[in-house]
Amino acid sequence: MSERAFAFRPWLLAALLRPVLFGVAIAAGVLAGDRSGSFWVGLLAFLVASGAGRALRRLIRGRYADAVYELLWPAAATGLAILFTEVGLVEWASAIVAIVAAGLVKNTFAAAFLPPRVGGTRWLRLEEWGVPGKDDIVEGRWTEPPA
Repeated sequence: MSERAFAFRPWLLAALLRPVLFGVAIAAGVLAGDRSGSFWVGLLAFLVASGAGRALRRLIRGRYADAVYELLWPAAATGLAILFTEVGLVEWASAIVAIVAAGLVKNTFAAAFLPPRVGGTRWLRLEEWGVPGKDDIVEGRWTEPPA
């Protein structure tokens, strides 16, 4: 019997964890929203738990820099929501502002402390999809046709 058949496959574990972590994120959102009495707090809890699940799956697959990158948003959103609530904002307003501001914090910290990401650029090449680029344009003059 081959030992390869029983080798640890982190991608398989990460794929099997996806529905489990999605259920945990829904439960976290429902519990937080029910306890606080605010839909926005529940939405923030769902988004934070979902982002933490994405980071956990990347950590299991051995992609450590991507795991840290994915963990920046949930950490920033949680910290900012607590900060804005302690400052005196109402819960729904602090949740909305934390959701928006966490994206800015994530991009700032990622640009300052993490290596540049190269994984998402392949879908941005429009030439591969048949869309003409700058090099496909032929320069010329347009003149008014004679009447």
